[in-house]
Amino acid sequence: MRKLLMLFSFLLFSISLFTGCAYQADMDLVRRELISLRDTTARENKDMDNRIKSVEDKLKELGNELKRKQADLEADQKNILTEVQSVKGLIEESEVKTKKLPTDLDEFKKNLTISIESLGDRLAELEKKIYASSGESTEKATPVIPPAPQNSQVNVPAPEVKTQPEVEEAKQENKPSEEDVYKEAYQNYLKGEFEKARQNFSKYLELYPNSKNAGNAQYWIGECFYSQKKYREAILAFFEVIKKYPKGNKVAAAYLKQGMSFMELGDKENAKNSFTKIITEYKNSDEAKIAAEKIAEIK
Repeated sequence: MRKLLMLFSFLLFSISLFTGCAYQADMDLVRRELISLRDTTARENKDMDNRIKSVEDKLKELGNELKRKQADLEADQKNILTEVQSVKGLIEESEVKTKKLPTDLDEFKKNLTISIESLGDRLAELEKKIYASSGESTEKATPVIPPAPQNSQVNVPAPEVKTQPEVEEAKQENKPSEEDVYKEAYQNYLKGEFEKARQNFSKYLELYPNSKNAGNAQYWIGECFYSQKKYREAILAFFEVIKKYPKGNKVAAAYLKQGMSFMELGDKENAKNSFTKIITEYKNSDEAKIAAEKIAEIK
């Protein structure tokens, strides 16, 4: 019996001891889990803080970038406004020049017409003097026709002998004036009627080959061909200016346009020769400056 009691007591003690150990193990497990959870939470909080700080830094950087772009945009806007004002000024200036151009052109045409008319008047006076002088010599040389005999049955009138001025005057009746022909040709050119202008300048040369403006007329024939892009014909026409009117005021211009015609045909060597001729013989002319620029363009 005593042994049985001792055995029972031992069992109770063992159960109590085992139960206490199990409870302690559970507590240790819970404690470890709490510590792990705390550490995890701390790490996550720290990571969250880092993320928040990173987002704040990015927002700050974006804000600064936005401010810079806004400042650049405002600067660009000011520049655009300045350029717009400048363009408006150029447009207004161009409009003023455009409005003034017809007036200047009309003034030029008026002066040209006056010059041509003055030249025509002087030429007419010179022709009158020549005709008057020629008339006096002709009248002196005119034979006297004797009257017909009184008993003649046929009344033969004395033949009418015209003086040289009268003959020339008869020829001039159907001949347009030098001024009118040149003026009409030049007006055709200004209107862009190049074929008609060329024909009228050619007509001028046929009627007045020895005129003071003959060299100019030949030059404008070349300009008409050039405007029509007939560059070979233009080269020949400008060559006529150089050959027939070497002392005229259009020789340098003829060399220049001849060189430009060669350039249009792709003949760089002859173009350069024409430009070099201007620089050599007309070095102080406006054409020489243009010729130097054209030579620089030739590669």
